[in-house]
Amino acid sequence: MAMTPRERILRALHRQLPDRTPTDGWFHPVVQTRLKQHYQTDSWEQVLAELGVEGWAGCGVGLRFPEWEERRTERPGAAPGQRNLWLDENTHEDGWGVQHRIGAGGWYEEWVDGPLTRAESVRDVDQCGLPTADNIVEPDNYEERVADLKQSGQFVSGGIPNPYKMAWMLRGMDNVLADYLINRPLLEALYDRLYALYTEMAVRMTRGGVDMITITGDIAMQDRIIMGPDTWRAVDRPRLQALIDACRAVNPDVLLYIHSDGDVTDLMQDFVDMGFDVVNPLQPECIDPAEVKRLYGDRIALHGGVSLQKTLPFGTTDEVRDEVEQLIRSCGYDGGLVVFPSNVIQPDTPIENIVACFHAARDFDLATLDGVPS
Repeated sequence: MAMTPRERILRALHRQLPDRTPTDGWFHPVVQTRLKQHYQTDSWEQVLAELGVEGWAGCGVGLRFPEWEERRTERPGAAPGQRNLWLDENTHEDGWGVQHRIGAGGWYEEWVDGPLTRAESVRDVDQCGLPTADNIVEPDNYEERVADLKQSGQFVSGGIPNPYKMAWMLRGMDNVLADYLINRPLLEALYDRLYALYTEMAVRMTRGGVDMITITGDIAMQDRIIMGPDTWRAVDRPRLQALIDACRAVNPDVLLYIHSDGDVTDLMQDFVDMGFDVVNPLQPECIDPAEVKRLYGDRIALHGGVSLQKTLPFGTTDEVRDEVEQLIRSCGYDGGLVVFPSNVIQPDTPIENIVACFHAARDFDLATLDGVPS
């Protein structure tokens, strides 16, 4: 008997064999529009059903910035509906005070500046006016909404950014990396504020009944950990461990998911030891998913593994199918795998390759596998 999408995802993330390997994806808005055109529908839910990407629901808590909300305006020279704190027609400031610029073509935003880029001391951090638990906003009837999504067959997650990501957006990446070495008291003061906020958000989502807490933000480059593994262990890991422990104190069964692009090989053992259940996205250009499966697959599930830098945008449909099928053979033979292109699917990706990717996973018969590949 076929599983519901929720059952399928739960089995895979608990490293048990599902009826078929589940899939997931992040899609750029331009790609969403093209897929709707391809399937001749206005419904994104129908597109996902056609692809076989089913069962994922997000239901989290957010942050509110009342003073910022009062100062928002419509984007200069643009159609209504883009209210923000605009500094010019392409640059805006968010509720944290971080400035972003819309890049050429309007596809992406780039970081411009943050409120702590010129900070020099712990006192500067204390006086910055960072959000606290008082800024957290829960949806009305949050627990009921989560329960209703589960009842409808959805797997429900809620997410927070990795505090390192928020720190560099507030302070600038060059400053944060220097702080690890020459101004650690400032960095730790900033981290203490950020971790207190995000731990409270994660605990509230756990209390609300979500199946999984996602922690997203890159801590690696193509070939190494950005701040170095030993530095990460000294500064980031203890705080991240406390966040995990706080969630597990509320619900020991909540799943914990960590996302970082790049080569996280040096921290895989840390992730397992800390109690993470899921690692994403396992960029195959940086890290071998099959090797991760061989070394850690009995303790952590894999969510990712499809090349977004080479195969999906530039390969043939046959090459895409072959990569997905090989990923399932090497990593999904006993569960513990969600097939996922290793970041947001870009507008230059052929629609036929996107369809081939998800249909290859949807149609792969797990019964043909004999266990651990030789």
